[in-house]
Amino acid sequence: MKILYISQYFHPEVGATTNRTAAIIKEMRHRGHEVCVLSEMPNHPHGIIFPAYKGKFFVKEDFSGIPVYHLPVFASPKKSFFSRILMYLSFSISALLYILIRRPKYDILYVTSPPLFSAFCVLLSKVLFPKRRIIFEVRDLWPDSATELGELTNPWLIKASLILEKSAYHKSNLIVAATNYIGKIIAKKGIQSDKIFVNRNGVDDIILDSYKSILPKQKEHLFTAIFAGNMGLAYNLEPVIYCAQLLKDEPVKFIFVGGGPCKANLENLSKRLKLHNVVFMEQIPQSELGNLLAMADCGLVCLKDLPVLSGSLPVKIFDYMAFKLPIVGGIRGEAADVITEAKAGIVVPPGDSKAMADAIRKLMQEPLLVEEMGQSARHYVLQHFPRKHLASQLVSEIESRFARL
Repeated sequence: MKILYISQYFHPEVGATTNRTAAIIKEMRHRGHEVCVLSEMPNHPHGIIFPAYKGKFFVKEDFSGIPVYHLPVFASPKKSFFSRILMYLSFSISALLYILIRRPKYDILYVTSPPLFSAFCVLLSKVLFPKRRIIFEVRDLWPDSATELGELTNPWLIKASLILEKSAYHKSNLIVAATNYIGKIIAKKGIQSDKIFVNRNGVDDIILDSYKSILPKQKEHLFTAIFAGNMGLAYNLEPVIYCAQLLKDEPVKFIFVGGGPCKANLENLSKRLKLHNVVFMEQIPQSELGNLLAMADCGLVCLKDLPVLSGSLPVKIFDYMAFKLPIVGGIRGEAADVITEAKAGIVVPPGDSKAMADAIRKLMQEPLLVEEMGQSARHYVLQHFPRKHLASQLVSEIESRFARL
């Protein structure tokens, strides 16, 4: 089959969306399908076009034998709601124009969201090529997330977004939900359940393979808690800074690795509190993440306490598990269930700095518990969440539904 895959974020940008897309398209190509990717001019996470792409309108590249077309996008280092909307909308317009002008030949259009504006490509494809199949992937519920996070407040925009969301669901032949919760919510919106396929995130081979037995820590080693990933609006990370304040006189340090719109505020808060046990690092390629995880003693994940986020399942959870790091999670819902089922960490109420500090202190004082949780975590993630296996399941589902194309 010929598959046109639209993902705003992709290589050489790094992040969860890039990693998920890469695993899926590689599996598609491995199965003999012809895949082509439409993506933005690389600028994530800083909103500045990468040097190799500056001044260029259209760039074609090769990724593991798969053609990738980078399209124009409005990029800005200013991370306001308005600038993000312009970024999302501009890429969607570029993708729409590509389909409208180039009229690419494909059997299946695979669109991953967010951004929700990519759904316009679903509608255009259905008008231009009504017989071609459409797969709409939902990694995060929009506009639900935007409204609950307070980003989207205009009632007219909310109504228009809901109409676009509903239209994309109904026009698609298959909806891929990235968590069980997302699948259930889409079904509650009136979409028949047999049209929905849940395909959760997982851990990539590069993380699994880079794991090495952690050497005994030196005597001067400080217990290290790490947060690795995008510091976005869905995360509730200020309580982690206050947790660090509670533990400032104890042998523990906190490392934040990555970018995102909330990073600057977190850095400023840490400076105001004069914390010397908090370190911020820039986002690094996935190939280098293992070196940092191997230095840590536990992983952190903290989400805002909102209903729409109860279905979130951050990829960093699986990366921590792969490196035998017990998790301290200020979370509820599906992510908390996974940690609890895997016996891979300690779940505390979202936003509770003291409970988080108590959990970290418990891990510091009980090395055998750290070892037990770490062993359980890696065993669980190897059994349930290898990314390659999950990508294979998804492609098999696509083939079973559309094999006659």
